[in-house]
Amino acid sequence: MPKAAPVLVLLAAACYVGPPRYYQGPPAAPASASAPAPAPAPKASPAPSAAAHASPPPASPPPPAASGTPRMLVESEAVATATTYARSRGFVVGRVRHVHLDGAGRWHVDLVGENPQEKARLLVDGWTGQVLKASMGQEDD
Repeated sequence: MPKAAPVLVLLAAACYVGPPRYYQGPPAAPASASAPAPAPAPKASPAPSAAAHASPPPASPPPPAASGTPRMLVESEAVATATTYARSRGFVVGRVRHVHLDGAGRWHVDLVGENPQEKARLLVDGWTGQVLKASMGQEDD
């Protein structure tokens, strides 16, 4: 059994591929931006008044999430992008045959035309929504 331990460690290291390359995650905010500013010290008044016994003002709401964070297209948005692109090139879309997302964040969309012999295959970038590659035409049987 002691001889199997190094082999097991090597196999485990070979199986680990790390985090996915296509998603870098949201950018890290600087430490000074995420830490709330300290509240100013209240001024001491010589005579107690009704205002001194009032509750403190409510805390301000947290800032909204950064709108600059990237968002990947969902399947329906990728299909809509591919369909719009194909129609702009004169392709009459009958139905969606197949859609899948690959490991690099690209949507592969297969469309079928009104004539079942007409096919369109499009590659849509999942982050930008740009059509990277398209082929449309008759299927060769």
